[in-house]
Amino acid sequence: MEDNLLEHYQHNRDEIEATIEEFRKLRTSNDTRIFQELSFVIFTSQSSAENSWSAARKIGMEGLLELEKGEIAHILTQEDVAYENRKADYIIQNREFLSQPTFRNPSTTLKLKSRIRTENLNTTRKWFAENIKGISWKGSSHFLRNIGYGDEFAILSQHTLSVLADLDVLAKEKPPKTEKEYLSAEKQVQEFSKEIGINIQALDLVLWSLRTGKVFK
Repeated sequence: MEDNLLEHYQHNRDEIEATIEEFRKLRTSNDTRIFQELSFVIFTSQSSAENSWSAARKIGMEGLLELEKGEIAHILTQEDVAYENRKADYIIQNREFLSQPTFRNPSTTLKLKSRIRTENLNTTRKWFAENIKGISWKGSSHFLRNIGYGDEFAILSQHTLSVLADLDVLAKEKPPKTEKEYLSAEKQVQEFSKEIGINIQALDLVLWSLRTGKVFK
């Protein structure tokens, strides 16, 4: 199966690299656009990535900051995103939390980018996993990857875990539940990435597309 993985990567390399470059371009985006990516990741839990992105786009960047819980939940229902009320509630809680006045910025505007410490992305990932509603270590890794950061982070989703188990990189498909479990599994994926010669950002997209047939965020 490893040969199939390498062949799949070579066949889709241009699209994969273009996708990674699009992620990197988001580093210069404003807080509202970055919040849209955070919301997308929240929506993806137990829902398709395509439906989740469709919902995030339909709500729009400004809508995520202005719409009420019921309005967001209604759009999620239309786009077949599971647990619509819970996820809408997460959006409301996160935007309120990330808009709290701080000593350096006493305004009530969104303060998401200031939480991203580019000099210490491991600390940043841990902070998001522990403080943002609706995401865990996988979600925090996914979010940072999608905005151009976390070059060494593995995104251990159900799709990628199943392929990694088939490749005998990981012993089981079951998603890691704790920080210790996640970091241990991630280390194994990092080692496999180096062995096979595909950087970990590209590897995630290869694993995803190998299982789903699509290169997607």
